[in-house]
Formats: sequence, structure tokens, C-alpha cells
Amino acid sequence: MFNGLKKLVLGAAAAVAVAMPGVAQAEEFTLEGKTVTWIVGFREGGGTDRLTRVLQTKLGEHLPGNPKVIVLNKPGGGSVTASNDFHANAPADGTMLIMASTSGLLPVLLGSKNARYDPNEWVAITGFARGASLYAISDEIGLSGTDMMADYEALKSANIRFGTETPLSAELLDFVSMELLGGVEPRYLFGLSSKDAEAAFQRAEMNMNTDNTRSYLKDYGEDPKVNPVWSYGVIDESGNLVRDPDLPNIPTFPEFYEAVKGEAPSGPGYEAQKAFMNAKVMLSKSVMLPKGTPKHIADVYIEAMKKVTADPEVAAALPREIGSMPLNFGEDTQKALALGTAMEPEVRAWVATFLKERFDTSLD
Repeated sequence: MFNGLKKLVLGAAAAVAVAMPGVAQAEEFTLEGKTVTWIVGFREGGGTDRLTRVLQTKLGEHLPGNPKVIVLNKPGGGSVTASNDFHANAPADGTMLIMASTSGLLPVLLGSKNARYDPNEWVAITGFARGASLYAISDEIGLSGTDMMADYEALKSANIRFGTETPLSAELLDFVSMELLGGVEPRYLFGLSSKDAEAAFQRAEMNMNTDNTRSYLKDYGEDPKVNPVWSYGVIDESGNLVRDPDLPNIPTFPEFYEAVKGEAPSGPGYEAQKAFMNAKVMLSKSVMLPKGTPKHIADVYIEAMKKVTADPEVAAALPREIGSMPLNFGEDTQKALALGTAMEPEVRAWVATFLKERFDTSLD
């Protein structure tokens, strides 16, 4: 009888193990004695690199086996070079991850042939939204900061100088936003990285710039000579666009548009603007494992990143990088990624026409 009961118990245990393979595998998974390589597709010192290194300091402590975690910078093509290599070659054993960013998502969103990767095949761990705003030297543009209609008229008559890298940079969100307003004709100066464009703005060689909200507040929050034109807001848990929590008194772009046009924005151009906003703000940075990574490894990383971001040292540093924006994990990040890399054919056609007519640039 005892032997029969023993067989029954062992059989039930085996059935549970088969039914819940992730649990058993998660208990066995360890990175002891291994090195985890965290890919960053940009040079040292930029926003993506800084955020990665803040998280890197604690990640090894919260992964099984306490592996060494190193950051490997692989700049090129606005992170496309690193993303291509990661997609093709990264091992799916938990020893390599990438910090994806807007610059790597835009080529996918636009259907560029240079992007030989699909981030939707990667396994999402954590997403970091980061506010963004368009701002200007008030006196040069003629901004009032209080009257949106007056500011719109000022934008139409101003000699706007805006520095950026290429027509396909993350600033495409700003290009499309100003295009939708109509009558606003910025002079774009290409060949400037975001760092160089910011330096040119500080020298007043440029009189308009765009950046994440925290950088704007740090550099110009107390400067009366520089003011935001609009922010890009944040999408709340109900799916509604609301004001940037770090710029609660600044209108979002749709608010600005409706105030000066008398109606809410709509049409394929606005659908493109929303897609670019999602890619730039809601998916500013995201931690991803390679395609094919087993679920039990992904689950371990999700729990580790929850602990890392809750660590007092990291939690104190995060606002300097992402402001007050909410974090998302796992399935929520994967859903945001799907939205941020999808564009209907008619919307992509609108973007292609806009880029060709405005910048003589092709999506290919």
C-alpha cells in the first residue's frame, strides 16, 4: 500500500512539473560564474548609456548566481548597427540583452530596409517612458508662453533654426508636428547629433530645440529666456493622452493644435504623429532579451528588473533620467512595443510623401 501511495505521489509531482515547466526551470536557472553583456547602440555618456549604467550597478545582485554585468557600447546608425547584430547573433540563454531606444524603433516603424530586425520578436523586460518637449528662445521666436494663438502666429513668422542629425532622426516627431500646424517653416540644419544641437542652441546658433523633459528642466527650468512651445504628454493607464507630469502647465501638442485650429487633429498625418510620439515617449528606452529566449529566463529578468528599479539607490537616480514617468514590465512593455512599431500603409505613405517633398528623403 505504501509503495502504491508513493507511486501516486511521485506521479502527481511529475504531472505538476510537466504542467508548470517554467517554475521548475526558473529554480534551476543560474548565471553563476557567467558574464551578462548589456548592449548599448550609442557612445558612452548619452541618455541611453547613462540609464543603462544606473541599472547595471544593481542588476547582477538580483539575477540568480550574481553574474558580472558589463555594458558594451556599439555605436552606429542611430543604434541600427547594434540592433542588427543583436537580432542575428545574440544568444538566447540570458547572457545578453540590449537597451533599445526610439532611434532603433523608428527605422522599423518606417519600414526601412536598413533595419534587419524586428524588435517585436525580442522579449520585452522593462519599458521606460520619458517625457519630451519642443522649446525655443522666447524673444527670438516671439513666444508669449501664455497665449497659444499668439504663439502660433509667432511661429509662422519666425526665422526658426532647428539643428538635428537627419530627416529620419527621433526629431521626426517634431518635424511632423510643425508640419501639421501649417504655415510653420523651420530651417532645419542637418548633421548635428542631439548633443551638438543642444550645444548650438545654448550658443543661440539655433533658436529651437527638442529634448527629454528632465534635460529641459535641468538646463532651462529657471531660465525665463527659454520656454516650451508644447510637450508630448504621456499615455495614461486608460489609453488617454494627458499632460507631462513634469510639465503640468504646458499644453500637449493636440491641445495646442485644437486651440489654434478650432478642431482636434485627425487624419493620416496625425496618426503618424501619434506613432512617433509613442516611439519617442512611451518607448524611449526598453530592456530586451533576444528572440527565442525561454519564458522562464524572461520571467527571472522581469522580477530582477522590478527589484533593481525599486532599489533605493536606483530609485533615487531614475528621476534624473526619466522624470516622473511610469515604468512598465513584461507583457505591458511588449504591447507598447507592438503599438510603437506599427503603422498602417496609408499612414506610412503620408510620411513617405512628407519626407520626399520636405527633405527629398526616401524611406529606403
